[in-house]
Amino acid sequence: MTEDYPLQAHTVETQPNSKLENASFYEKLQNKTYLTFFTIGIGLLWPWNCILSASTYFINVIFSVNTIWARNFTSSMMTVSTIASLIFNTWLAQRQFNYSQRVISGLFWEIIIFILFTLISVVHSSLNMAVVFFFVMILVIGSALGTALSQNGILAIANLYGSEYSQAVVVGQAIAGVAPSVVLFMAAFFGDDNHDIGLFGIICYLLATAMVCTVCIILFKKNSIADKLLSNETSVSSERTNVPFDTLYYKLKWLVLAILFTFIITMAFPVFASTTMSMGINLSDTKYSALAFIIWNIGDVYGRIIADKPMFRSSSFTALKSFIYSLSRIILVPLFFIFTTLNSRHKHSSLIFADICYMLLQFIFGVTNGHIISIAFMKVPEYLETDEEKEAAGGFTTIFVFIGLALGSLLSYLVTFTVNSILSNNSQS
Repeated sequence: MTEDYPLQAHTVETQPNSKLENASFYEKLQNKTYLTFFTIGIGLLWPWNCILSASTYFINVIFSVNTIWARNFTSSMMTVSTIASLIFNTWLAQRQFNYSQRVISGLFWEIIIFILFTLISVVHSSLNMAVVFFFVMILVIGSALGTALSQNGILAIANLYGSEYSQAVVVGQAIAGVAPSVVLFMAAFFGDDNHDIGLFGIICYLLATAMVCTVCIILFKKNSIADKLLSNETSVSSERTNVPFDTLYYKLKWLVLAILFTFIITMAFPVFASTTMSMGINLSDTKYSALAFIIWNIGDVYGRIIADKPMFRSSSFTALKSFIYSLSRIILVPLFFIFTTLNSRHKHSSLIFADICYMLLQFIFGVTNGHIISIAFMKVPEYLETDEEKEAAGGFTTIFVFIGLALGSLLSYLVTFTVNSILSNNSQS
């Protein structure tokens, strides 16, 4: 099929990036433009990973573990976030202009949201739990909209500069997965007992997200790329024509489907990470869960970095192969259920080897997620011919990200039900 092979019209336009193609990751970070996209990538996904990594805190502390709000928090949080993002991204993708302002506005909105998250963490004990749950879900939606706005803008801009800068964004996103998890793991040691993160720890954790977004805004405004894009958007806005979705789908079909199925399968991960506890390692539930998020995200970073190797960037590694690769990850999910079963039967045993194997599985799941996503986004500009298509592809590909997240979050209810059934049945036997 002809769509499995990238078009070559981008060669002249991305020629300035040729110096980065064979550079090491450290050398790439010395490039001012690459560093800017990398930093914005961190700012894009840090808020989501902050909320995701803190899910154990919300469940254990704010919603008191055994309440209906605690049991449904993770799945509800993922569902409202991804559905809101999907709707907003679809709306944004049909308005193919003003990408630079979208980046700034989205990051500023995240700062406001996480200041409010900090406030609710301080006053939650004086409010009705249902009210707190509702307010937290509103903040989750607000954060999702801010991320969607920034991501739509920066991916459109990155596609103009070529695959190296698309990779900078997705690697930055992966770093944003590791860092909040590490901060949460450290914050857990500020707790008053073995289960809680202390108030000081969670305040620092949430405000760190606002600080990251502030740094991203400062760097983006100081970088000359933003000024050039604003100038370009102003000068050509009257001549622009929207690129139809069917044109983009024809050229990017296997890549966006790879993105879609990767995220559908990946959304099972937070459920397992927040419910599988230590069987041998002497860590509290909160700390063990945070460690699982760290291991998964380290794998995610590694997968995104190795995607830049020549064998994966070669035209022989087609979009169709990326799609098949994304489907193959489904074989990892049953392995998580095996550890859930072991966990429910041997929670207070000394199965350190089981903990090591579980963390290795989390690492592999993270590596494959990051690897496929990075490959897919790096190949997008190679399959497109014009700047208009590359800009529009930023919003178009993001739609499939959130379709995958939305479908995956809905399926996570089934995963949650199955996990709870396993835990309940084994606790009664």
